[in-house]
Amino acid sequence: MPPDDVLPLRELELMDEGARRQLKDRRAYWWRTGASARPKVCDADGTELRWALTEEPHRAVWMPINPTPIPDGSVGIYRDGGARVARVNPPRDFPGGRWQPHFVTCADPGRYRQPRT
Repeated sequence: MPPDDVLPLRELELMDEGARRQLKDRRAYWWRTGASARPKVCDADGTELRWALTEEPHRAVWMPINPTPIPDGSVGIYRDGGARVARVNPPRDFPGGRWQPHFVTCADPGRYRQPRT
């Protein structure tokens, strides 16, 4: 007989669905409130930019992406609701294209980088 503090499987699945929905809603909010505030062009070299949120569930960070996909890019992009989400170093079978972070090709990459905390 399982201990009393162990939840049945269905309750665990519902908790996971709730957590997933909450994360999706949070990303959608971040996307709606932050995407339009991001620059469309890099100030350092004039390259057109695309933006994506990183996958971190509690502290997503905005990542500038070069606009054209490349086969050996280190970032996979997927949609989560309305948000564009970046997965760094995705598996080979990751659906969709691959992109390169703009920091790799930027003329002045240190200009906008924020230190990791």
